[in-house]
Amino acid sequence: MSHKRVVVIGGGPAGMMAAGVASQRGFKTFLLERNSITGKKLRITGKGRCNITATGSLDDFIKNIPTHGDFLKPAFSHFFSQHTIDFFKNLGVETKTERGGRVFPVSNQAHDVANALENFVKKIR
Repeated sequence: MSHKRVVVIGGGPAGMMAAGVASQRGFKTFLLERNSITGKKLRITGKGRCNITATGSLDDFIKNIPTHGDFLKPAFSHFFSQHTIDFFKNLGVETKTERGGRVFPVSNQAHDVANALENFVKKIR
């Protein structure tokens, strides 16, 4: 019997999301992280508050990319701000939007975001 396998290198936010989603899609998934904990930098981002995403249109976002941001449009047309907010809500992280459209966890704790991603990854089978 052939098993689909995925190895994700790096336990930051993108790595944890990739590993969790790959597992949900039926892949036998391995997450490799060199630090003693996953999400190490995430836990201190935004002065410990973690700016999860920003609201606003895709075009507004692309305009703020210094050079040639159009290459991001295909990816962001599939997963953008509201998807991110919904993703974290499904993990139990409620969010709030502050001035400038910045989105933070209601708790103002980056650890809550990192822990939610870590728990998402722990569901890997």
